[in-house]
Amino acid sequence: MPYQNNLTSKERSYLEDALQMENLCMTKCSVYANQCQMPEFKSLFSDHAKAKRQHANEIKRILGQTNSQMS
Repeated sequence: MPYQNNLTSKERSYLEDALQMENLCMTKCSVYANQCQMPEFKSLFSDHAKAKRQHANEIKRILGQTNSQMS
């Protein structure tokens, strides 16, 4: 899906903050998954970490597109 890459500085800042939050959540979920004894919880945290990784990658892609267009 193409994005309009004319982001304002406020939008860019929001995306950068969102990326940090996604990375933090992904890290925490990975740690929790490694600490879990119950397979159901281990799977739940692992799946959530994977979803957060996908979100972070999408945000990076959007920010990367705007970086390359600004150059």
